[in-house]
Amino acid sequence: MFGRLRRKIPLIVLVLLSPAIAELLSGSSPPLEFINPPAFIILIGLYGSGILIVRELSIKWDKGWGGVILLGMAYGIIEEGLAVKSFFNPNWMDLNVLGTYGRWIGVNWVWVVCLTVFHVVYSIVLPILLFDMIFPSLKNKRLLGRKGLGICFIVLFFITGFCCLLLVSYRPDDFLYLATAIIVVILFIGAWKVPIACAAGRNVYSSARPRWFFIIGAIFGFLVFFIMYGVPHIVTAPLIPIVLEILLCLLVLRFIAKRSGYDKNAYHDFAFASGLLSPLILLSFIHESNGAYGMSIVGLFFIGFLFWLRRRIRKNIDR
Repeated sequence: MFGRLRRKIPLIVLVLLSPAIAELLSGSSPPLEFINPPAFIILIGLYGSGILIVRELSIKWDKGWGGVILLGMAYGIIEEGLAVKSFFNPNWMDLNVLGTYGRWIGVNWVWVVCLTVFHVVYSIVLPILLFDMIFPSLKNKRLLGRKGLGICFIVLFFITGFCCLLLVSYRPDDFLYLATAIIVVILFIGAWKVPIACAAGRNVYSSARPRWFFIIGAIFGFLVFFIMYGVPHIVTAPLIPIVLEILLCLLVLRFIAKRSGYDKNAYHDFAFASGLLSPLILLSFIHESNGAYGMSIVGLFFIGFLFWLRRRIRKNIDR
């Protein structure tokens, strides 16, 4: 029994990593909300099934990070466009000024672009990157068979339907909803067709030191939130934050492709992941001061987790 449970630990870790970062550490679902049983079940089902589907398909199709990114975009659209419909609802609780700023033909466009980027990075790419560092022997190895993957699709479909029909009352235009579903299908096809070299490192060894990967990750993480929530208060043209967000992603992808390597890069991956997490960890203490009780504990936990992970990486390299 214990041996079987032990074999499931990697699966459990991956399922927990995604909502723990994207919901708990981000402050979207503070501790008391996160551990509330109904909310916890929905978050685990939604994020857990999503990240498992992305990782399993990207490995099954042998598509690398390019496939992960496209499937991550599809997941973000499923959650925010089809499930909770925040892409369309001008009164969604997290929107603030973005409910009117950049809204056109019933769509919150700035929110769509920025939140899709957020989900790709923090709900999908970062948890998979951390998982590969925690369990290096499982890198590029599937965790599920055909049956398990099928169950994940059923869970994702069920929770999406539950949120859409019962949990969230807002109803967008039928055409917008159908168009969103079609875009998801197109992204899945794109992930199936994308070349494996897309978004992959071009070098055997990294041509930049780990500290530069930390700096790039931290700057990227900070700017994702600043462009989303800060720029709309500075400029009047909604197209500007949309363009800035896309340019930011392209520049970081270019840096990764040009400077990263595909061998002996554990410290570089760790530095990049730490940089991405650093803005969220900093924000956790700010959330605590604003009344989100328990967020400082979450921030301290992730700081401890990064120290633990660095020691684990060092031990694996020294073996």
